Amino acid sequence: MKNVMDAESYHQLLTELINKHLPPNYVKQKFMSGFLKSVNELCFTFENEKEQLKALVRPSERKYAEINRKLQEEIEQRRESVHKLIEGISKLDLPKNYRLPDFDEDNLFELAVFIKKLLIYQQGIEIQLRKAKEEAIRASNAKTEFLSMMSHEIRTPLNGIVAMTYLMQQENHSPEMAENFKILQFSTENLYVLINDILDFNKIEAGKVELESIDFNIKDLVTNIKKSIQVHAASKEIEIHLNYDEDIPEQLIGDPLRLSQILNNLVNNAVKFTDEGSITIELFLNSYTDQEVTIDVSVKDTGIGIAKENLSSIFEKFTQADKHISRRFGGTGLGLGITKKLLELHGSKINVDSEIGKGSNFYFSIKLKTATQKNKVCGTEEVLDEHILKGTKVLLVEDYPINVKIATRFLEKWGMHYDTAPNGRVAVEKLAKNDYQIVLMDLLMPEMDGYTATENIRKFDKKTPIIALTASVLNTQDRVYQVGMNGFVTKPFNPKELFQKINKYALRA
Repeated sequence: MKNVMDAESYHQLLTELINKHLPPNYVKQKFMSGFLKSVNELCFTFENEKEQLKALVRPSERKYAEINRKLQEEIEQRRESVHKLIEGISKLDLPKNYRLPDFDEDNLFELAVFIKKLLIYQQGIEIQLRKAKEEAIRASNAKTEFLSMMSHEIRTPLNGIVAMTYLMQQENHSPEMAENFKILQFSTENLYVLINDILDFNKIEAGKVELESIDFNIKDLVTNIKKSIQVHAASKEIEIHLNYDEDIPEQLIGDPLRLSQILNNLVNNAVKFTDEGSITIELFLNSYTDQEVTIDVSVKDTGIGIAKENLSSIFEKFTQADKHISRRFGGTGLGLGITKKLLELHGSKINVDSEIGKGSNFYFSIKLKTATQKNKVCGTEEVLDEHILKGTKVLLVEDYPINVKIATRFLEKWGMHYDTAPNGRVAVEKLAKNDYQIVLMDLLMPEMDGYTATENIRKFDKKTPIIALTASVLNTQDRVYQVGMNGFVTKPFNPKELFQKINKYALRA
């Protein structure tokens, strides 16, 4: 007869306990079979529950291991970040009263306190920088105002020189005197351009200078440059030679004033730094097509020369090759800087070869368009039909007596009827009572300037053209149009330009 429960069906643990603790005849006990059956079921139930628990615990362990790994990585990254932060702080240029403490990487409190101090210090620096920026803006505005004032003060007397030169040229003179007036006009025109660039050098640096494209005779240009500087060179017993390639077309298209300024700067420099010997201006034809020519230009001298270590700095503004040069020879140090900028506008560059005691050679190549009117007679003055403006009624608003005298000479020459006003207030009063065909308005005047006068005039008269006469080139053009003016003529004015502006804007009867 089999046992109530086969021993083989017992749980392994129960079997081990039976064999260890029960006698061999335990099966004879009736109650034992039921007891062992219950215990066996409990063992299997416990085993199942144990396996289920293990099945539940295994994912938790993996998840815990993953979380622990990530925490370790974050702790390591935090330590590395703190270490780098401390290392970075140690390299900062700290204020004198800031001492870098010995930070504990596990104690971030001291580090946070120190960073807070740095932030406060940085805020103070930013406040100082803002103040410095505001001061720089004020200084820049002051410089602009100063340059504007100096522009006005320099141009006003120069206007008299230019205008009187033009008027005297209209009279009959001997050929020698006519040639002298021509050289004087050429020199004043170039002086005018030079003043423009010195007083508004930032305009060149900002690339706001626009080159003209007009017909000009390049041979006449370089010849006049030589003649205008010849007197100064002769006073130092220096000879000036001009080697001009006759294959170069005389009539070209470009900006003759800018080109003459480039050559003037180079030749004047050569004369300034040469005590004996000669100066040679050379122009040779490099290439020639129907559309343009390339001309090689050089200015050689036998002067003091330039040290090799200084060659790279001489084209910087306000810079001269040697600190003793400005004391000995004078000058602003702007000439070569302006020359470099102007040549860059032409798509060219200035080069120099020089040696101490053996002179210098400044040279460049420049491309110019060929003129279409090859047979045009060069150098003849444009003839103005002065009768066109005869009878035109104009109000001249100007406070400088010399300028009034000069302007009225032209107005009389052109047969115009004029009235004058010494300031903007009087101009407003006269326009309220009289009719004019055009107003020539100075900008800087006592009592009421030209801007304010124009604003007041435009309240009751929006028709009469107003042309600004200005000796200031800084921040002028935009404001002229904003207040209601129709155009402007810069002093010293070119009589042709003034005539053309009046002819263009004057109200016709």
